[in-house]
Amino acid sequence: MKVYLVRHGETEWNRRGKIQGQADIPLNEKGEALAFLTGQKMKDIPFKRIYTSPLSRARRTAELISGQRGLPLVEDSRLLEISYGNREGQLLALIHRPPKGGETYDDLRKRCREFLEQELKPLEEQMDHVLVCGHGALIREMVCIIDGIAPDAFWKGPVQKNCAVTVLSLEQGVFQVMEEGTVYYNDDI
Repeated sequence: MKVYLVRHGETEWNRRGKIQGQADIPLNEKGEALAFLTGQKMKDIPFKRIYTSPLSRARRTAELISGQRGLPLVEDSRLLEISYGNREGQLLALIHRPPKGGETYDDLRKRCREFLEQELKPLEEQMDHVLVCGHGALIREMVCIIDGIAPDAFWKGPVQKNCAVTVLSLEQGVFQVMEEGTVYYNDDI
């Protein structure tokens, strides 16, 4: 089975360099265009199920990528972005300072692991292609889990661009990262 993890399209807070976390910020015009273009490049992938974070930026990205497939979107709260507590809405440069409130990276790791183990693994024999629309830290954590990257190295990996696609394989109960952070659009959009 192949699992396509897609980060949501651009929002105004992305453009302005603000921490979003679980603040429900919608896609901006460019974000809609990026999601549409990504969907056009993925139109021939026969997805059998589409999961999305409940946040509108991820849900709208899933809708645009889904296109005319007519598949229902399955919202799963385990796919929410990490909560940055009082840091949400502040400048991205402050992301490494401990927030008040919010989640720990252990919390994020726990729900990512639950989604991979409890939701995706049982689908291996039933489906060939699954789409998951989510968020940057969420996707980074899934890659860390699969590649065995220690929590203290979380921020050392590549930053997912908006609408970047990371492809996982699942064979005999084992996940592997096949490609990470591929974009299907030109940066000059």
